[in-house]
Parts: sequence; structure tokens; C-alpha cells
Amino acid sequence: MTNYAAAPVQPIVQGLLTFVNPDVPADGVTFSGRGILLTGLNAPVRSAAGSYTLTLDPGLPGDVAIDPPFARFMATIRGAVGVPTLITSKSVSYLTSPPLSALAVGANQIQILLADTAGALTDFDGEGVEIILWRGDAGVELVNANLIGPLYQNN
Repeated sequence: MTNYAAAPVQPIVQGLLTFVNPDVPADGVTFSGRGILLTGLNAPVRSAAGSYTLTLDPGLPGDVAIDPPFARFMATIRGAVGVPTLITSKSVSYLTSPPLSALAVGANQIQILLADTAGALTDFDGEGVEIILWRGDAGVELVNANLIGPLYQNN
């Protein structure tokens, strides 16, 4: 079992966001990895081109959801070999659970936005988007740390 308190840069969400049907993006997205709910009303959602909402697993360490001020996020576009991606801007928003919700503990969803050079929201191309989300408050803040590791491999 992972000891999340041992290292402040240990990911709590890590995996690959891809299309269910690469030929028809409107069919939706799926997530291969850990830390994201995959079924039911909380399954990954493609709201519009370049906009994806993912619900965090209630089993995340510490509480049900991440505390946005301490959240750290990295997204890598995994394009097809030899084909440049159109994505030039990546961002994430932490969606706080509704005040009357039983999950009112912070942000229980993340929204990923991808845009092209003109600022228009654009779907990813190629192999998908690799994401890593971790809490930055488990110890000394390592804002300037270089985080190096392998790409996520779905086994």
C-alpha cells in the first residue's frame, strides 16, 4: 500500500485520458489509471471540445477530495509519432462540491481545458492526455522541484 504521507510529490491521481472512440470524440472519454471514478454519474465527461470533467475517487488519502490551494497538477499531451499537436494551452480548475453535498470537503472534481494558439478549446489529438495530480502540503513545499518520472503505462 502506498504511504502518501511519506513523500509530498507522490501522485494521488495518475493516468491517461483518451477517447472512447477516437474517430468520434462526442462519444466521450475514458480514464486508465488511478484516482478517478470511472462509472455511473461520476464517470469522466467530455463537456465540449477541449473540456473534460473528472471526479476524484473518494478513497484519496486524507479526505474525500483534494484541497485546491495545495493541489499540484501536470498534463502531458501524448501525440502521435511525428505529428505536432495543436494544443498550446493546458489548464485545470478544481470544482468544489456543492455546499449542501455530503462531499463538501473541498474539490471533488477537476476540469481540464485544452486550447489551440487562437485560444479556442480543442480536443486532444493522438494518444490522449497523461495527467498527474498530487497534494503539495505533505511536507516542505517543493514548488521548485524537478519531477522526473516515466510516462504512465496501462498494464
